[in-house]
Amino acid sequence: MWSGSNPICVAIASTAITPTSVPSAKDLTSGHSREYTNSQQQTGSPYSMSIRTHGSTGETQHLQHIPLKALVVNNKELTWEDISLTSELLGAGHFGEVRKGTVIVNGEMIPSAIKILKYGADDASRQDFQQEVDIMRHVGYHPYIVNLLGVCIYQGQQYMALEMAENGDLLKFLRNSRVQDVVSPTYVNNRPRFGGTLSTLSPVQLLRIACDVAGGMDHLSSKQVIHRDLAARNVLLTDSLIAKVADFGLSRGEGIYEQTSKRAIPFRSTALEALARRIYTTKSDVWSFGILLWEIVTIGGTPYRGMKSRTILGRLREGYRLPKPRNCEADLYQLMLFCWKTRPEDRPSFADLAEQIEIMIEDKHSYVNIDKGDDFEYEVVDSSDSEGDCLNDGFRL
Repeated sequence: MWSGSNPICVAIASTAITPTSVPSAKDLTSGHSREYTNSQQQTGSPYSMSIRTHGSTGETQHLQHIPLKALVVNNKELTWEDISLTSELLGAGHFGEVRKGTVIVNGEMIPSAIKILKYGADDASRQDFQQEVDIMRHVGYHPYIVNLLGVCIYQGQQYMALEMAENGDLLKFLRNSRVQDVVSPTYVNNRPRFGGTLSTLSPVQLLRIACDVAGGMDHLSSKQVIHRDLAARNVLLTDSLIAKVADFGLSRGEGIYEQTSKRAIPFRSTALEALARRIYTTKSDVWSFGILLWEIVTIGGTPYRGMKSRTILGRLREGYRLPKPRNCEADLYQLMLFCWKTRPEDRPSFADLAEQIEIMIEDKHSYVNIDKGDDFEYEVVDSSDSEGDCLNDGFRL
């Protein structure tokens, strides 16, 4: 059984550890934890961002680095004059949309994704919007979550300014990183050998993304927030490839949650106990993290491709788990299997996961192979089983 689930702490001033080896599967259950830091990254620090100084210099406004935490930790009510919207639409729904823009916080102009709840939205949508604001304020600042910059109400419309993540969602980014061009083969013993790589991302970058997500989720779990929909599509990437957990604003702020409403369930990333009994805990999110790790290693593959919702639950009850990707080392796959333990209490904490992935990053061994073999095939992306493929909660199992 895992233990040692004390929350990890991201320290701005800290030194990176340099472990010499990766523990065996047996050692992974020791549950020891340490202070987790990502400060060894030399570029794109999550603790600061480039912003334009709000002033009168026009096109020559200069960029400066200031701590992002100082701007967002006390997110505030914004005035309409603080917000500038562009015509670039980032997303849309029945009662609202998300547009690219900027907001002024503490005199600084910051790029932002601005959620707009349209005038005339129904009461349920307004309640959801307010709940999202409340939860984001509750969890506070963290470098590996999408942070709230501020909120505004103007002429009956509500606006929520969020941190901008320039590279969009992780799932699309992974799939776009797949190297599509096949280079000309060389021949060895009259057999063609194809060179090249699986992704424009390196093994270390892939693991770093996973480590960032584990750090962000550890912060959410320390605030008793259950995400319930952790997946690659709900992680955003900055221009320096820092991963930020997103869409947790409609999560639950309790340690355990039993779902009673008829809410759609993303069954491909949902834990066994949540599918079967609608019971959610942080350990349910850990299961989902294992699926996300599989998505990262497969460069955006579709979990349980071709299976229907009834089939997935039945197979999981029988002990079936996603197979090891061909480009994945056994130790990394074992980490996924730990996330998919049947008993939630046997699964690791997010602190444990962040620690073990950090050790793999520091190790010289490559745990994700991105070199194409002679007969390599990508995990298939099934557009019919896309990220919107959900099991409605009215369907009883």
